[in-house]
Order: sequence, then C-alpha cells, then structure tokens
Amino acid sequence: MKITPMKIFWLLLGFISLVLGTIGVFLPILPTVPFYLLTAFSFAKSSERLHNWFVGTKLYKKHLESFVDHKAMLLKTKLSIITSVTLLMGFGFFMMARKGIWVPCIILAIVWLCHIIYFLFRIKTERPPLSPEQIEKKRKKEERIVSEMIHLYCRKNHKELYKRKGKELCPECKELADYAVSRSEHCPYMQEKTFCSNCKTHCYKPEMRDKIKKVMRFSGPRIMLYHPILALWHLISSLHERKEVSNDKNKAD
Repeated sequence: MKITPMKIFWLLLGFISLVLGTIGVFLPILPTVPFYLLTAFSFAKSSERLHNWFVGTKLYKKHLESFVDHKAMLLKTKLSIITSVTLLMGFGFFMMARKGIWVPCIILAIVWLCHIIYFLFRIKTERPPLSPEQIEKKRKKEERIVSEMIHLYCRKNHKELYKRKGKELCPECKELADYAVSRSEHCPYMQEKTFCSNCKTHCYKPEMRDKIKKVMRFSGPRIMLYHPILALWHLISSLHERKEVSNDKNKAD
C-alpha cells in the first residue's frame, strides 16, 4: 500500500476521533457517535485493515451499528449528543457574545438549531431491547385487554348464559379467551410487537381468527366506556406500532 500525505492525515484523524469518541463513552460532555462516524470514515479513506477492525469492535456495534444500518439511535444516545453539542456551542456562543462578535454567534446558533432538528426529527429513535420482566408485563397487559373485550362481548351478546354462570364467560367465549391466552404465551414476537393485528404471522386457527375478529369489531368501539385507561393505552400503542410497520414497509420498497 502506497503511503501518501493524505493517507497519513486520515489515519491520524481516525485515531484522534477514535480516542475522543471512546472518552465520550465515559464522559458525557463529548459526543461518541459523531467521533466514531469520523473514525469509520477516516479509516475507510486510509486503511482497509483498520476500517474492517473498527467495524468489528464492540464499541462500533454498540454505539454506531444501529445508526449506520437503520439511521436510528437510542434516546439516551440522542440526548447525549444534543447535550454535548449544546454545551460546546453554548460555551463558544457565550465567549463570542462577551466580546460583541455577533455574526459568528448567529451562525453558531443556526448550526446548533440544525443539529437539534436533525437529531430530533431526522434520526429515528430506536427502542432499547426489553428485559424478560418487561416482556412478561407487556404480555400480561395484552392478555388483559383481550380478556376484557371478550367479557364485554359475552356480557352483551350472551346475556342469559352470562348471568346464569354468575357473570362468568359462557363456554364458547371461555374457550376463545383460553385460546387467546395460550397464543399470547407462546408468541415469539413479543419483543417487537404488542398486538396481533400488527403481526405478520397469524397463529390463530381460521375458526378462532373469525371469532376474535367478531369480538374485536363489537368490543373495540365500546371498550373505552368501560375501561378508558386500558383502551387509551391500546389505541396509542397500536397506532405507534402501525406507524413503525408502515415506515419499515416504505424503506423496504
């Protein structure tokens, strides 16, 4: 490989940004992601071996891989970058404002505003992986909303049986409720999704799928009157997930 002054420049810049980015992992005042982006770019311009080494490190995979692959960041990472940029630019703004140098202050303020808009609205916020406890809590919440909808359906459509059984589900609805719980307990996608309507894999048998759709059509518009908080959570979560699914489809197209 031929060594040129430009390759030496990119090599030095890559190492400097790598050091600064790694310091930023432990010192929040320095933004890790921009420095690691500069490291990857600099190594790509100077040394293929160093570039391949860097993208294989745990530092790259933890702090940069999701951004490069999906243009997404964890909220914590976004806030860290925005905070560090604000502190650094704010210090520069303060020092120049004290001396009455207003034109650079205006430029700095515009650059800061562009950074904020870019990271808040152009970079997707990635959710951190859920813990087993969070997944189980999510699963139970889904099971509860489905159970409440089936109870509402049974109470309104199978009144005599419902009253006769002491406000318990009739045999047909009890079978559907137990089936829904069993499907939820065995669902392998609980990390990514909450509701079956947003799932690509339909695990219900055709007969049960028709029954649950009938229940949802009836109870969906009415559940807000009986369980408003639970219904509101269901609505917000479902709309958010549908938006994510739609965005993923648009990216794939």
